[in-house]
This record gives sequence, C-alpha cells and structure tokens, in this order.
Amino acid sequence: MDYTNLQEYVGAPESDAAYVEECWDEATALVNVFVGDETVPVAILDRAFLEVGSELYHRRQAPNGIAQFASMDGSPVRVARDPMLGAYPLLQRFMVPGLA
Repeated sequence: MDYTNLQEYVGAPESDAAYVEECWDEATALVNVFVGDETVPVAILDRAFLEVGSELYHRRQAPNGIAQFASMDGSPVRVARDPMLGAYPLLQRFMVPGLA
C-alpha cells in the first residue's frame, strides 16, 4: 500500500499527488510511532494509514478547524484536532497496556 491508495480513497486529483504523498508519509509515521513494537495485522495497519491520511488531507480544506460540507442545512463541522482519532479504535485492541 502506498500514497496512491490514499489518493484514490480521498478522491484527490492527480494535481494533488505531491500533497497526498506528504499526508501518506505523515500518516504512516504517526501510526507506526503509536504502534511501536506491537504486532498489528497488516489489513488493520493499512486501514489506519488511510484513516489518518484522510484526516490530514482534508485539513487543508478546513481553515481554523471548521469544514463546510455540501449539506441541506449547511451546518459547519469541526474536524478532529488529533488526526489519529479515527485510528485509535482500530489499533487499541492490539496495544498492550503499560504498567504504572
């Protein structure tokens, strides 16, 4: 899996390829740091990369953390401040809790 999968997932045009690649690199770095040495199935990691990459890609369209989507009521939506928010539920079950 690579940035082209993210590009397809978010529906980004070819003109955004360089930006999508940056988002992909950041997403994989964030997920890999969170996972550390834990064993996570490849399919779950791939989905986490896509979720985080999507959050990062769409932030560009959300100035000040507010996104305006085409909806009937035109309500603004606040984007997550933590791009990992969508990945935590996917990865959490594979993390070994630390000892305090």
